[in-house]
Amino acid sequence: MAEGMRLTYAGRNLLARAITGQQLIFTRAFAGDGVLTNQNISEMTNLISPKRELPIQSIEIPEGVGVAEIILEMNNADLSQGFFLREYGLFAQDPDTEEEVLYSYRNAGNEASYLPGSNGADTVQFTLSLMTIIDQAENVTAQITSTNSYVTNSRLESRVASLFEDPDTINYFWTHKTGDVQKLRPATVQTVKDLLIGNYDFQNLNSRLEIIEDAMSQVLLQFEDIDLYPDYMNFIVENFNNTNQIDTFKSRVTSIVAGDDSIDVEDITGMLPLSWYMISDGNNSELVQIKTINRENGVNRIILMEDIENSYNVSVTQIYRTSALIKSGYARGAVAEKLDSWIPNINWSGRLGNTEFEVNAEVSTSNYNQFDFSGQTNFTSSGYFCIGQDTEVHATTLEEIE
Repeated sequence: MAEGMRLTYAGRNLLARAITGQQLIFTRAFAGDGVLTNQNISEMTNLISPKRELPIQSIEIPEGVGVAEIILEMNNADLSQGFFLREYGLFAQDPDTEEEVLYSYRNAGNEASYLPGSNGADTVQFTLSLMTIIDQAENVTAQITSTNSYVTNSRLESRVASLFEDPDTINYFWTHKTGDVQKLRPATVQTVKDLLIGNYDFQNLNSRLEIIEDAMSQVLLQFEDIDLYPDYMNFIVENFNNTNQIDTFKSRVTSIVAGDDSIDVEDITGMLPLSWYMISDGNNSELVQIKTINRENGVNRIILMEDIENSYNVSVTQIYRTSALIKSGYARGAVAEKLDSWIPNINWSGRLGNTEFEVNAEVSTSNYNQFDFSGQTNFTSSGYFCIGQDTEVHATTLEEIE
């Protein structure tokens, strides 16, 4: 409960000096059962009938209110006889004489509550708040005389809530070197993060791990295919069993020039050096292998192993991680059309074993026996001769040409 107090003349004198800068020290508090009759509270120097000293537990001074709240301890331990808690007095120290004077006083009159003695059935423990005026005094303290730490539920809840308030932005941690625990030094949040988990960009870490897994799968497939096809020189290995699982990564190309070994792209997140990528603007396309990746002054630049061969419409040019052409629910190898002359009696092989080539062959039904073909040979639906398998062709033998 909170009790309002009235200043005595001595208290007003101390307060006036405290307002000018002198220290105001509250020393003790008492409770008694005295009844006010004709006493003038301003002239009182002590309680009418003091019964029990109330140890000071703490002092709280709300900002801008001009009062101090003195938290007192109340119990009936070793109280031989109970009494009515009718009057309260708060004492302070006179800085000139160092003597205690009655600073403020309150009498509850008929509203007094009863404090039973310790020989009864009840054990009483609670805190009492006395509110007293301090006006604009700033140097105000209290001598803490309580050895206990009773606390009300409301104060406990308030204190717990203050401990778990939303934290301020954390900029530094206090750290120390091994063997030098006496000296604390500030370390930035970034430094602590780097020490604990390394300098990783976790926003893109998951996609990068997926890329590494894909790259390792490709390497294993390449080793397997090298045993099967030792003459095959360039591998872009992907599993097309399920087109929904094909890597659909792409990034817009912002600068590309034929004959140059570098291109600029909009985003390099997750791109890996030494890996193969497809560049296409919808008309021209080619496979490229990345040599290095750099980011400088806001420009994402990729250096390639070989120069760019084709010219592209940069406004619609993309670089793709996959080398597959995905269309209408199926996937097929990348297409790069080229024109080459095929002279009879010359052993010809494509530059890339998985690439279609359009060839001008000097061959007719009269000299077809000068040519030897290996593997599956077919005609496309458009009438072109094809070495290898195409999803749009039907098998035709050379004899059917005649």
